[in-house]
Amino acid sequence: MTYIYCFLIFIIAMVGIISSFNVYKLEKSIEGLMTDNYKSIAAANNMNQSIQLQDKAILQYIQFQKKSAVDLFYKNNDEFYSCFNIEKNNITEAGEKESVTKINADYIDFVKVFSNLQEYQSSHNSSETMEFYNTTVTLKVNKLENDLKDLSMLNEKAMFNGKNKVKVNAKISLYIILIVSAILSFLGLIVSIICTNKSLKPIYLLTETIKSVKEGELNKQAPIVYDDEIGMLSREFNDMTKRLHEFEQSTKGNLLTEKYKSVAIVKSISDPLIVLDESYKITLINHCCEDFFQIKEEDVCNKHFLESIRNGELYDYIFYVINNNAIDNEKVISINIKDKIYYFNTIVTAVRNKSGKINSVVVLLKNITEFKNLENIRTDFIATISHELKTPLTSIMMGTGLLLDKNIGILNDKQKKLLDTIKEEVQKLTDLVGNLLKLSRIQSDRAIFDIKPSFINEIINNSMSNFYEQAERCKVKLCNVVHESLPKVNVDEEKITWVLNNLLSNALKYTSSGDEITIGAYIEDKTMKIYVKDTGKGIPEEYTKKIFEKFVKSNRYVSELASTGLGLYIAKGIVEAHKGTIWCESKIGEGSTFTFTLPLEE
Repeated sequence: MTYIYCFLIFIIAMVGIISSFNVYKLEKSIEGLMTDNYKSIAAANNMNQSIQLQDKAILQYIQFQKKSAVDLFYKNNDEFYSCFNIEKNNITEAGEKESVTKINADYIDFVKVFSNLQEYQSSHNSSETMEFYNTTVTLKVNKLENDLKDLSMLNEKAMFNGKNKVKVNAKISLYIILIVSAILSFLGLIVSIICTNKSLKPIYLLTETIKSVKEGELNKQAPIVYDDEIGMLSREFNDMTKRLHEFEQSTKGNLLTEKYKSVAIVKSISDPLIVLDESYKITLINHCCEDFFQIKEEDVCNKHFLESIRNGELYDYIFYVINNNAIDNEKVISINIKDKIYYFNTIVTAVRNKSGKINSVVVLLKNITEFKNLENIRTDFIATISHELKTPLTSIMMGTGLLLDKNIGILNDKQKKLLDTIKEEVQKLTDLVGNLLKLSRIQSDRAIFDIKPSFINEIINNSMSNFYEQAERCKVKLCNVVHESLPKVNVDEEKITWVLNNLLSNALKYTSSGDEITIGAYIEDKTMKIYVKDTGKGIPEEYTKKIFEKFVKSNRYVSELASTGLGLYIAKGIVEAHKGTIWCESKIGEGSTFTFTLPLEE
């Protein structure tokens, strides 16, 4: 078989070499045809244009436009010799060299005639000069034009002759390729028929043996007809079936034992576990799953998931993970059983074979109901404490305001300074309580986001309107570079406005007179990116990520206006609730840019 393959490869190689050689000859013929003669024709045409412009310059000279005429004449003289040199170095046809020599001689005479005309005009009137032009100069121009025309005709004739030659060569090459291909194809056909007849019988016998093994006869042996490649294959196949038969006899019991062990491990898992096939039919559930959903394995086996466990959210998540090959495949899903809500961290894993096809899907429901309830208690506690603190803080703030307004009595400087400090600290506590209340609402399961399609430019305009007066007072320029043609985004307008207000408020706090704050938005990677950029003091690089954590402030803020350290943390929570991200880019002394993303309207 190896010799046959080599022979067929030799036939293919011969056809390829002959075809390539003939195509190469055609390519060289066409290249010479299109390049050399065309270059000569183009040079002749350009020389002819130079002669005509020089003739025009002579007429201008006769009309006493001497300076411009002389400039035009000698400019085209240079153009003529530039084209002439191209033609002189591109002589390819018989008689072309003599034609070039003649053109050169006639052009030298033409230039001399122009010099004679200049001398003639100085001693004769216009009529006599025009007569000299008509009888002498025109004759030289016509002679040069005829010379150039002959040169072009010579190359055109050569091009047509070359075209006919290429046609003949192409026909000959075609006939050669067809004849060689036919002969070699016939030889290949004969060799293939002989080899096929020789190889067909043992292949047929081997195929029948393979079918028998497929049906379960692992001890079936294939007959060896020839001691060739097929015979070697049959011998190896027989060895393989023999080893398979021995392996089946020795490992069948072990495989069953391992299967039962795996099932026992799955059954003992303390969280609900479901195994599905590629059609989302249940193949296995553990005891915890049976108890939780009040079902029996024998009743739901080979039934579709939704026939047994009627939870659309859980099924949709399983379907999403499998069909999108999701990597981060964990999600908290709530399930209502007998009017009680349970929370599960759902993990979906696809089991695939070597070809990547799904064999089964494992769904594990980790019960986190207790942790979720503790989180709710913590959130409610924070909300309650914060709410209870608001009333006394409001009373302290009002009392401090009355004292500072001197409604109760006159204060000395020390008393006034002390009250100012109290008022400032109470304001800090009030801001902290307000942020804690907002944080608890965002983290609570009862938090409702009124998400709907909205124009981002309207939200930004509404937010900026709250800061124009403050910016003018601080002599800081507010710039809005948002384009009105941007598409809608799916957001809660109130909460996104709060995020923008927080970013603008921070920017105003940490910019100085003459600085600039810019708000912009643009589309990138199918999301809307909104940024607030200032030219203020900037944030140390080590704080650009930490400032979004709870109660973290940059060192540069300490001596400035006080901050609770919750504003950016809350802003991050709101943005992430919109399935977006927020980050900061900053350099000390150059300013900061806060950017966050929002989803576009679907």
